Parts: sequence; C-alpha cells; structure tokens
Amino acid sequence: MRTKVNRIPRSRAGFTMAEMLLTMLILLLASIIMATGIPAAKNAYEKVVLASNAEVLLSTTVSALRNELGTARDVKVGEPAGDEQTGTILTYRSLAREAYSRLLVEKDNSSHNVIMLQRYYDDLVPAKTSEPEKLIRDKTATADLYVTYSSASYNEETHIVTIRNLSVNRKSGSTGLAKRDTVSIRVLSD
Repeated sequence: MRTKVNRIPRSRAGFTMAEMLLTMLILLLASIIMATGIPAAKNAYEKVVLASNAEVLLSTTVSALRNELGTARDVKVGEPAGDEQTGTILTYRSLAREAYSRLLVEKDNSSHNVIMLQRYYDDLVPAKTSEPEKLIRDKTATADLYVTYSSASYNEETHIVTIRNLSVNRKSGSTGLAKRDTVSIRVLSD
C-alpha cells in the first residue's frame, strides 16, 4: 500500500502562494488607479461643461443686448447714483417697445453686479414694474452664472454703443469664465 501512495502524481495545475499574491497586488493597483482617475475625469468634464455654458450665456447676452439696443434712439450714458460704477447706465428710447429704458449694472438678490433692465413710459415716468429686472433671467443662466460689464459708452457721431469687459462669472466665486473686452452695437440714428 505504501508504494501506491508514492505513485500518485502531484498536480502542477494550481497556483502557488506567490502567484496569488502577485495577482492580488496587480488587481489592487488597477483598482487604485481607476478610483483616482474617475474623479479626475469627472472634474475635467465639469470644467469643460462650465466653460461651454459660460460661452453660451455670453453669446445669449450679446444677442439680447443687440436686440435691446438695436432699435434704440436718444441714447445717453447716465451718471450713477449711490455706489454704482461710473458710466454703466445707458438710458434710451426703444422703438420696438415704444418706451424709455435703462440698462445698468446693479446688485441682484445675491449681491452680485448683474446687467439689469428697467422700463419707463414717455418722459421717464416709471412703468408698472419700475423695479429693474435682469436682462438674462436665472432660468437662462445655468450653474449659477451671471453676466456683468464694467462700463458703457456712446459715440454720437457713429451711433455706436460700446460695452466694455462683458464677462460671465459664477456666484460661487469663479470669475472671468467667458469674457469679451468690447462689444459694439450700432443703434438707430437720432
């Protein structure tokens, strides 16, 4: 019987302990690489989407400004009252709306300087809603973005309104996500 036990061949088909440990180590390293790579890829994706949303909002704002000021007459750059920035108020008569309007930079509910629009009837009598409203509504601006500009000017000879430093910012702190140094809009001649 003893000879029978010695004759049983040992199977070489299994793994050794070293091979199993090496396999576990490789799987662990692959898991760590994937675990750190996924959040980095997510952050990169969010930055690309945020930049894209900022560019779309900037383009939408430029279009809204062109629509608003395209039919403007009697354009005047007003002086600010209180703590508003110098040269940011444009007063004009909108032929499309048959009313006077003011375009200005003013603090909104969250204390950020945003582009506001205020409507008037003839002779600058406040309209039914005399409170300024945002030129670009919050539903249009995704991811808590808002648009502002630093100054506005009007050239009476060329009938061009120039808005400087039009930029998209984020309420959570990021500034200058999308920016145009100058936007020039030709208005109707007076």
